Amino acid sequence: MKKSLIAMSVFGAFAAGSAFAANVELYGLINPALTFVSSDGDTPFSETENTFSMEEGKEFGSRWGLRGMEEISSDLKIGFVLESGFRSDTGTLGASRDTGRIFDREAHLDLHTSYGKFSFGRMPLFGSVLGADGLFRAIDPLFANYTVAFGSGSVTASDWTRVDNAISYVSPTFAGLTFYAMYSLKKDGTDAYEGEESEGSADRYGSLALRYQNGGLEAIMVADMTFYGDVDSQRNFSTYNNSKEVDDGLTVTLGGNYAFSNGFKLLAFGQYFKDQYLNTTARAGVAQEGVMWASSNAAVDPDNRNDGNGYGYVDGWGASLGAHYPVAGGTLKGQVAYRDMDNQDDVEFKRWFVALGYDYPMSKRTSFFAMTGYSQEKVESSTREATPSGYEFTAGIVHRF
Repeated sequence: MKKSLIAMSVFGAFAAGSAFAANVELYGLINPALTFVSSDGDTPFSETENTFSMEEGKEFGSRWGLRGMEEISSDLKIGFVLESGFRSDTGTLGASRDTGRIFDREAHLDLHTSYGKFSFGRMPLFGSVLGADGLFRAIDPLFANYTVAFGSGSVTASDWTRVDNAISYVSPTFAGLTFYAMYSLKKDGTDAYEGEESEGSADRYGSLALRYQNGGLEAIMVADMTFYGDVDSQRNFSTYNNSKEVDDGLTVTLGGNYAFSNGFKLLAFGQYFKDQYLNTTARAGVAQEGVMWASSNAAVDPDNRNDGNGYGYVDGWGASLGAHYPVAGGTLKGQVAYRDMDNQDDVEFKRWFVALGYDYPMSKRTSFFAMTGYSQEKVESSTREATPSGYEFTAGIVHRF
């Protein structure tokens, strides 16, 4: 009740009083953490570097949001989600590359019908752990994609977590099966470099997914397609000395989990990807110097669209195996993962990591977590080779409101 009253006050800054007839709720979470990282770039120009810092969102990104629902009839409900990320360590708005947005995490309207849910706006992908329809929650053992040394996102090519200008559909569940579909008219609406939605320079996105639930079994399949615009072909010519147009990017992920009666849960996934533009190594490697030096011009971007940190267009596969087990009132989590890929310049990247975590709920809204992991990525080109590596320990608190 208190949250609804507060949300009405906040929401008053955005809408007229007539909107208060709907059920509006203010929600969010705060996730500060302390982190130690040790990295070795394995190059003639970089030595082992150790850092200790206060960081934001190592398990879940800090956010606040407004969500509501209005019942129009027994067969139709209208809902919305407006969600904004922030950094708990500095108080700044926007916890990712989307710092120019007010609602950088989610901003969409939902139509709940007897035929399924239809959504319109900016929303998380099915191939993520985010939002109400993030299917990777079923396969990600640690939820550690904001860490430096490890995280399931660093062994896939699923570089995007949200898209703009999107239309999505989630079907009713039949015999344990749920169908998902999404299409984005322009993935990043703030990128003026790509032009407007109606222009051929805009990157578009499409996804189809299935989820199956039966007892202790949950299984998912997510297929993502990135439809690159004209800008990407031009960038490929100038950046990678490649004389062919960019093919559309594809990722296909299969995985699931099984919960045993004693509380033990096994989680696994595999992903195949082709011609997928992988934008940054900041999330995917603890020692960027080794990746950048060994891959040579594969990481150079004269258009400055990826801050010089990209792998380029990659083909390959990744796989992960994880487990959960209840221990001392909390949950012990473990994961091993591997990725093998190469890019359009025939630079090969072989990455693996091992990680361990523990979550302890102190109340219904507050929990403590600690995670550690070690990762290594071997990078080979025709003229250079490096094996950057590193490890990380992070601990923090998640408080929900």
